Amino acid sequence: MNKCRFATGLFGCAWFIATGKGQTLVDLRTQSKSVDFSGAASTKPMQTGSALPSTCAVGQFFFLTTAAAGSNIYACSPANTWMVEGNSLSVNSSTTNEVLSSNGSSIEWLSLGGDISGAPGGLTVNRLQGRILSSTAPASGQVLQWNATANQWQPAAAEAGNASYTFATQVSITIPGTLHQFGTANLVVNCYDNSTPPQQVEPDKIQISPTTYNVTINFSTAQTGYCVVNGAGTASVSAGSGPVNSVFGRSGAVLPQTGDYTFSQISGIAGASQLPGVGGDVSGTLTAATVTGIQSRVVANTAPTNGQALVWNASGPAWQPGPISAISGTIASGQLPSAGGDLSGTLTAATVKGLQGQAVSSTLPSNGQALVWNSAASAWQPSNASASGATMAYQLGDLAAVRTSSTVLSIGVGCAAASPCNVRFGYQVYSIANSATATVGGSGIGTAYVYLNNSGTLMVGNNLTVTCSAGCTQQAGITSFPPNVLPLYTWTATNGTWDITGGRDQRAFLSAKTLAAGQGIVVTEAPGQSTLAVDNGVIPTYLMNSVTLTFPSIATGTCAADQTMTVTGANPGDAVAPGWPALPAGVFGIMLVSATNTVTVRLCNLSGSGAAPPSATYRATIVRNY
Repeated sequence: MNKCRFATGLFGCAWFIATGKGQTLVDLRTQSKSVDFSGAASTKPMQTGSALPSTCAVGQFFFLTTAAAGSNIYACSPANTWMVEGNSLSVNSSTTNEVLSSNGSSIEWLSLGGDISGAPGGLTVNRLQGRILSSTAPASGQVLQWNATANQWQPAAAEAGNASYTFATQVSITIPGTLHQFGTANLVVNCYDNSTPPQQVEPDKIQISPTTYNVTINFSTAQTGYCVVNGAGTASVSAGSGPVNSVFGRSGAVLPQTGDYTFSQISGIAGASQLPGVGGDVSGTLTAATVTGIQSRVVANTAPTNGQALVWNASGPAWQPGPISAISGTIASGQLPSAGGDLSGTLTAATVKGLQGQAVSSTLPSNGQALVWNSAASAWQPSNASASGATMAYQLGDLAAVRTSSTVLSIGVGCAAASPCNVRFGYQVYSIANSATATVGGSGIGTAYVYLNNSGTLMVGNNLTVTCSAGCTQQAGITSFPPNVLPLYTWTATNGTWDITGGRDQRAFLSAKTLAAGQGIVVTEAPGQSTLAVDNGVIPTYLMNSVTLTFPSIATGTCAADQTMTVTGANPGDAVAPGWPALPAGVFGIMLVSATNTVTVRLCNLSGSGAAPPSATYRATIVRNY
């Protein structure tokens, strides 16, 4: 060991000792080259405190211990201004059930909207193609039907197919248009009595209002039974109030009523398989959907804690809850999921474009229409609801007359080779495979009578100026339906224009007339015609004729020259029943068939003196039983 021997050396030792026992401070900013704190037991790189300092320099950080977890770190920029880092979007009760979205430059919280609403885990479809979907709970058998008055889709009953109205001991009944709800005057009406089985009753008159569509049925005598109304529109069968006892749907079920009636359009229950499900990034049902993916990337089923965000875990791979500080940069619009599958647009403005993967037409529906599948267009489209699809011949469209313009009536527009309009006369059936038009002109007021004659020709009889197209024949001078024809329609016209409400449907869905042969009557059938004939073996044939004859004076004991008369059909050997005029006393005569079609008259005088018979009428009658 060195020893301090001099005063100066002693001073130097004292300085060394003093400095060796003191604390040495190092400026890491200027005196360090590379610092690695990974091995340190703990580090605190920031100032901490329960309140932010009132002043700060740009680049300075501060850890605020009183802030919510995930929102503790603040940076100073600009000077004396603290900004929270890592969580620019606040999370609180006001953002419940909202989703992160990008507007192209920043991210934001947005609520779900458009045709859907509710929480992401329980979406509710409250619109279809932007049109309101009623929240009314449907009844069994109802369908979605557009109500133009309420401007929304809502549950409604479906078509029953026809309307049946019972009555008892009545000579006149009226079925209101608001009851049968076919919405047209083109109706077919048939009535039946209450016998078993029921027999058709022929009304005395049937009238259908062209404005209210009320059906009025009159009988010549009081009847008891029911009348069936059928048409191509949409009927309804629902409870109401009115004077009848029951309403029958197509199924035959009796619905007790106490007042007026309405008829349901569509019945039955939509099965689970008919309701749309969800897929892709969503599972479950539309009323309880669960988002299981984003842009086809799995979202982990892990419960997040307060303040966490969805963070991509590449080792998963999956989106999973993590601290918001792990997210940096800006979320691009391409990173957010867009609506897909049966939805289009964005999650905040989604539009239902399909049901179970089948397209839904964007066509605006009309009042009372329902979504009906169109196989040709491969889409659900608004259309008139129809359980049976009544549009043609066997579906009540046969030979209907429609006013297609102010001057043109179209007759049998649906009659085609594939769906002919058939009519029958006797056992002869005629098929109408083409439509026709009747064009009115001229002036004045009159009526057109549309009918089929017994040779299957479509006729338009009229007292107007009418031109028929190919497929029909106009017949002038007709003021009523001729005999032995099938009436179809009547239509009035005024001054060269078909009246808008001038049409009257005269078609009868079913009709029959039975000809029974009585004693001595024979019935024979030919195409379109029944012929009645007399059986001469039972009922004799009478041949008769009368003429005026003038005989000269007849001497007693002689006969005058024979005279003849014509009796068509007479044959030699036929017995003749003479019809004599008043003859002079002692004059008598005979009549006989002297040749075919010829009867000879002979007068003889046995009075004892000459006699001059006056000019008189002589009648010959032949009775034949063969």
